[in-house]
Amino acid sequence: MVPLAVPTDCDQYLHERLTLLESQLAKANLMALANELPDAIITTATGLKITPLDAAVPKEAQALIDQSAALLPHVKITELLMEVDGWTGFTDHFTHLKTDDLAKDKTLLMTTLLADGINLGLSKMAESCPGTTYTKLAWLQAWHIRDETYNAALANLVNTQFEQPFADHWGDGTTSSSDGQNFRVGSKGQSTGHVNPKYGSEPGRTFYTHIL
Repeated sequence: MVPLAVPTDCDQYLHERLTLLESQLAKANLMALANELPDAIITTATGLKITPLDAAVPKEAQALIDQSAALLPHVKITELLMEVDGWTGFTDHFTHLKTDDLAKDKTLLMTTLLADGINLGLSKMAESCPGTTYTKLAWLQAWHIRDETYNAALANLVNTQFEQPFADHWGDGTTSSSDGQNFRVGSKGQSTGHVNPKYGSEPGRTFYTHIL
């Protein structure tokens, strides 16, 4: 039997962990009262404030970043997606649920996809885009955008990237491309009061998707 580096008795282990936690909390409390916490301040008025990390980019690298950014054209993100679609045809996978027809307005389709991709939502996206309405975006989302169309389009994009010689610098393609999306929900639930560092305290659920 291989020996473990932790106690095998559950009660003993929990007791040791609790003792350590209480000790560290007491230490942090004393440091907070003396305003000696490293890069952090805790007060009853403002709560916890953490000093932002300084950028660790060398001056030479930043100069190269600025130079590279200046070479890139300033285009709308939907125009960029249109160009990518011209290379890959990934929008061909967003077919109509009943008829399998393609979306007639690709710009509107891109706008609907972006509402998902940047977690903006259809309402705010409609407000941000003149000439676009929530009804149009919601119709496209209901009939053309679903799990299977997303999966097929993402697979198309990943396969296209994998075929590029430059992709070899990121490995052999056996690792995962993944991301999480947070969706608001309309009612309160058992998680009420929980605070997510990114999404705040509004009720919602996060879906984690990946392609191997």
